[in-house]
Amino acid sequence: MKYYTALELVEDGKPPSFDDVLLVPRYTEVRSRLKPCIQTSLGSGLYLQTPIISSPMDTVTDSTMAISIGSHGAMGIVHRFMSTEEQSSHIKRIIEHNQNISALEIQVPVVPAIGVGDDERDRFFKLYKEYGLNLTSVAIDVANGHSSYMREAIKWVKDITNGELHVIAGNVATGLGFAFLSESGADAVRVGIGGGSICKTRIMTGVGVPTLASVADAYSVKRGCESYNDTAIIADGGIRYPADLVKSLAAGADAIIAGRIFAGTIESPGEIVSINGESMKTYRGMASKEVQDDKRGGLRPGTCAEGVSTYIPLKGKAYYIVDEFCGGLRSAMTYVNANNIDELKDNALFMRLTSSSLEESHAFGTKK
Repeated sequence: MKYYTALELVEDGKPPSFDDVLLVPRYTEVRSRLKPCIQTSLGSGLYLQTPIISSPMDTVTDSTMAISIGSHGAMGIVHRFMSTEEQSSHIKRIIEHNQNISALEIQVPVVPAIGVGDDERDRFFKLYKEYGLNLTSVAIDVANGHSSYMREAIKWVKDITNGELHVIAGNVATGLGFAFLSESGADAVRVGIGGGSICKTRIMTGVGVPTLASVADAYSVKRGCESYNDTAIIADGGIRYPADLVKSLAAGADAIIAGRIFAGTIESPGEIVSINGESMKTYRGMASKEVQDDKRGGLRPGTCAEGVSTYIPLKGKAYYIVDEFCGGLRSAMTYVNANNIDELKDNALFMRLTSSSLEESHAFGTKK
């Protein structure tokens, strides 16, 4: 059998998706699934106890979600598809939560999303004027971050904050895009375009790269230049199972962003509705027609929707998802002799799958 490192997956010339590969078990001296440390760095001195971030989508993350998963070591990015005043109220709620917890409890990251353009500069200026360095980071959120307007936005934020505020920028899909944003001043880069479960960018435009391949490509570039060492890679798009988290980290990511796994939880924004007797919540892409209708008065002439809207069954509390994914990650680390995420990256070997081996990977004994 042939095994590949993350870098060899890139050099092989066959860009992998999550279902194209498995990790190979290794000799291990990690005796307990509770032993591995899953703390991760998001660059420039920002650490998370858990390498999981909820997506800045209007049906995924507001202050309720951010507090819930942030209290368990993860991070939520408060979406920008609301008025500045409303977003500010969510940021204030997170800050007040942090002010009212004990010294032994986890401080919840305070991270708003913003876009680019004059209105979004006004949004950030008001948030920063109000909360200053009570903000943990800011996520500059655009469809194609490998762009002049993203570089300008990063510079503007860094100038306004005297370089003291951590910046997450994205999205990009290549190592070149990662390098561009790192050189532009981003502390962490969202890597992945078109991989989300309700994204149809690839179908509508023919543009995109499998998320796992994008991460491996970015990691190849990061490993090749010391000046990129302190810029974090965040895998964004297509995360369904704990295995996708593990594979992302093994391929070079420092954390993942996910939407679908948190949509439908009790903490996600939106009302619970009953459809055919089942409790559901809305989950929609931020480039969907529904969002354009709600937030911008409809699609602009000459444009198309690059997302869809659906319903997700209600599935309990969000931190249950965090715990499940962290359990899968720690277990995986015992299989590859990894005490921490850096060792997971160093020790990981991938093998390619056939369609039959993919089917065998699922609990096929439950099929009728």
